[in-house]
Amino acid sequence: MKQTFLLQEVIDDLVNTDKSLSAPLMKLNYFGKLIKNQELVEYTNSELNGYKEQKENIPSYRRAIGTLYIDMQMYIHRHSGELPVSMIDEPYRSSLRYVYVREGIAAVEKLARESESNSGGQIETALPMEMLHILQGPARKLYRSDARVDVIGARLSGNANIVVEIPNAIRTKLLDFVMSIAEKFGYNVEIETFNKRAEINNQTIINQMNNTINNSGDGNIINTGNENQIENNVTLYKNDLARFQSELEKQGIDKVDIEEISEIIAVEEPNIGDNRLGEKSNSWISKIINKSLNGVGKIATGISANILATLIKQYYGMP
Repeated sequence: MKQTFLLQEVIDDLVNTDKSLSAPLMKLNYFGKLIKNQELVEYTNSELNGYKEQKENIPSYRRAIGTLYIDMQMYIHRHSGELPVSMIDEPYRSSLRYVYVREGIAAVEKLARESESNSGGQIETALPMEMLHILQGPARKLYRSDARVDVIGARLSGNANIVVEIPNAIRTKLLDFVMSIAEKFGYNVEIETFNKRAEINNQTIINQMNNTINNSGDGNIINTGNENQIENNVTLYKNDLARFQSELEKQGIDKVDIEEISEIIAVEEPNIGDNRLGEKSNSWISKIINKSLNGVGKIATGISANILATLIKQYYGMP
């Protein structure tokens, strides 16, 4: 009996925003094991169970720009304040640039639900005691006192909204990835046939992962499909609403959906520092991709979440 993996089931899980991302990640983890693709297995394992490895391997959508706060002892007095990371020498400066969210997707989704009512909250990572000595010199330069200034504690703080944005980022990146491999191998992958050319086929999947999941430059336009009309050299001017709407129209986006996103970008502020769109913009992108998958309207077959996100970012003037 032939073993077949149904990519359509994964797609159905991804476009249903009410479902946890644990299910499609587990299915892709199983798929990775069936085809012996270690890169896919490691990625899905990390998203399911959390990132234990070096910070360099944590995806960019799991990090927020950090602000360093220190607690100081000045004789009998204590004081807390911000310490600019720019005052710290390398290589420590680079390691303190971001707050990383290492938790598995179930914990992230739980945190996202809890933080919806606290949009101005912060996430913090305490610095270990053995790192405090590198902060002593910069702290004494910035906070002058008649008494000796000793740093007795430190924490790196970031905007808690990142935990709301992480599931959206994973969902759109995985959807682009699954759609690209479905286009290459079909929605029903026969494992026996796939494994006959496993080395070549797996390299194709690794390349697609690098282009859609691991690509930190997610503002780049990715062209897929013969009917895709967006070219790499298309550039929208910041706040050029007419051009923005025209490009969406070329992609077959319905007028009602164009009006909806136009209203969203008029009031929603993106996270410029972290190069992330707002929650409503991401939800709109998921809805359009869902329509495309279900054949609703005249949306171009080559449309992708990356293309839609890029157009919106270009309107905002984001890199």
